[in-house]
Amino acid sequence: MKKLITILSVICSVMLVSNCEENDDTPTIISIDFVGLESGFQIGVDPSGTISQEIRIAASQTSGDTRTFNLAVNADLTTADALAYTVPATVTIPANSNVGSFIVEVVGANVDTSGADVLVVELSSEAERLFISDPITLNLKQVCPNPELVLDFTFDDWPEEIYWRIVNASGETVFESLSPPGFGAYDGLTGGITRNVCLASGDYTFSIFDGFEDGAGPYSLTFDGRVIHASDGGYGAGENVPFTIP
Repeated sequence: MKKLITILSVICSVMLVSNCEENDDTPTIISIDFVGLESGFQIGVDPSGTISQEIRIAASQTSGDTRTFNLAVNADLTTADALAYTVPATVTIPANSNVGSFIVEVVGANVDTSGADVLVVELSSEAERLFISDPITLNLKQVCPNPELVLDFTFDDWPEEIYWRIVNASGETVFESLSPPGFGAYDGLTGGITRNVCLASGDYTFSIFDGFEDGAGPYSLTFDGRVIHASDGGYGAGENVPFTIP
């Protein structure tokens, strides 16, 4: 759901009262406008899709003229890949209105699967007597349209010997333990690891390899609460497991 604007401070103008001359008893009323971005929120995107998210701004005063404000990505605070988003250079509040909006495009394939990606957008203007709100912080996260495939590995004493990958029906690798392909992704780890993978509907093959060709610890593939494959680790040099995401 789209989030409503929560900037309470834009409801009314800030009014300053001052005396410009010592012998002038008439105060000078200066009206100061405030422009703010809505509160930050999370943008969820399909890993294989793109989403267009509306972001709103609001001003405390209405003007008869169209007003344009600058937008910029704060590179120091943004952790998301630059290929994961598109932000316009400006945003406009139409004449006779105090609300405007702009669109942020988010590309799911370029969003990190950890869900820790942050995009920080700043608002600026050269207009006088104008207060600007703090930047908006957007959390970019992949949201799987299907139940996720859960890979659960229990390591033996040589976890660095494991390499796995998932290929689609066209033979393209869509997920793997290490890129570029090779062993060593779990070097130095103990115990085990669980990896959640988001896959579109279709046919796939999970392949696991052991560098010493003697198998490794147990592992399992679970989809929608059902174990679709489990191994005790005795797979020698490796094995292939075909499966389908409905």
